[in-house]
Amino acid sequence: MHKARQKWRLACMVVAAMMPPAFGQGTASTPIAVAPVVVRMDTQTEFSSVEVSNRGDRPTSVEIEVVRVRWTDGREQYERTGDFTVSPPVFRMQAGKSRVIRFKFGAQRQETEGFYRLFIHQLPEETAASQVSMVFKLGVPIFIAPLSPRPSLMLVRSTGPDRPPELHNTGNVTLTVVELDGQGCPAGPQKVLARLSPEQKLVLRDSVMSCTTSARTDLGVVQLTAR
Repeated sequence: MHKARQKWRLACMVVAAMMPPAFGQGTASTPIAVAPVVVRMDTQTEFSSVEVSNRGDRPTSVEIEVVRVRWTDGREQYERTGDFTVSPPVFRMQAGKSRVIRFKFGAQRQETEGFYRLFIHQLPEETAASQVSMVFKLGVPIFIAPLSPRPSLMLVRSTGPDRPPELHNTGNVTLTVVELDGQGCPAGPQKVLARLSPEQKLVLRDSVMSCTTSARTDLGVVQLTAR
C-alpha cells in the first residue's frame, strides 16, 4: 500500500511539473477536461490520442492545434508546424459527452527529442444576453522520442555565495526531476520537482550535499555527472 501511494504521489508531481504557466482559464459552467495530460510517443509509435470531455451543462465547440515548442530564455515559445495530422481538428460536443482526438506524427525523428503541445481551444459562444462567454485553453505536452534516447544530468556544484549549484540536462530527452539523492545522505532526498528539456538548466535554490549522486525522474533514476 505504501509503495502504491508513493507511485501515485510521484505521478501527480510529474504531471504538475509538466503544466505550462497558465494551463487553463474559464468559467465553472463550461469546463473542458482532457486525458491523458501528457503524451509520450516512443520510436515505434506514430499514432496517439487524447479524450476531450465536456463536463459543463451546455454544448461547446472545440478547435485542436498542435504547435512546436522551443525554449527561449527559459520560456516556452510556440511555432506553427505541419508535423502532425489531427482528426477531427474542429468539433462540437454536447454537455456531458466526450470525443477522442487522434493524431499522427508524420515528420522524421531527430537526434534530440521533439517537444510539442496539443492545444485544445474552446471556441467562444454567444449567451442569451448576446455576450461572449469566457473560454478554456488546455495545452497537452507531446514528447517525440529521439532515435536513441539518452537521459543524462550534470550537477554543477556551487563555487561561492554568488554561484549557486545548477542542474543541467545534458541528455537528449526531457526529464521531470523529482528529487536528488545519494547513498548515505544524512538529510535524505532533496526535493526539486522541475522539468528540464535537453540543454536546459535549473538553478538550485538550496545547497547540494556532497553525497548527492543521483536524481529520481519520471524516466527512472539517473546517475549524475559532476563538475
